Amino acid sequence: MKLISRSRRSRSGFILLEVILALAIFGLVSVGITRALKQIGEVAVRSGEELRIQRKLESWLTRYSKADFRDQDFRSALPIEGEIAGEVFDEVSAYADQMGVDYYAYVEPLEDMYTLVVREPDGDEQEAPLGNMFRIRIEAIWGDSDQERIRVAETIRYESLYQNR
Repeated sequence: MKLISRSRRSRSGFILLEVILALAIFGLVSVGITRALKQIGEVAVRSGEELRIQRKLESWLTRYSKADFRDQDFRSALPIEGEIAGEVFDEVSAYADQMGVDYYAYVEPLEDMYTLVVREPDGDEQEAPLGNMFRIRIEAIWGDSDQERIRVAETIRYESLYQNR
């Protein structure tokens, strides 16, 4: 009889130890899954934010690429800070959206950077400055000062392309 009671006691001790071990393993797995889900959520939020910023950059780039930069009414109505060949658009303050993203626009003529090779009827070639070409750069800057993030959208456009004739 003593043998039977000892084996029952040792079995119940092992069962309790197995239950405690199973709970500990389950707790560790639960903590790991919770951390993984938290990181997945943070990545999803960050990628959504970057997608929103990218779309806004493309929107601003489209708006600026269709604009007449020589029109003073357009330049004074620009909602984001920018420069055309070093000239600031009427001291317009930086445009920041609801999420604290600052947008800046830079427009520079490409006449000095590139030239066009023109062939004349007699076969001579001449270099001519590339007129009415602009490089448009829109920057989005956001984040903390220690972890600042920047995205850029850029294009080159021919000014006469979007003018009404």
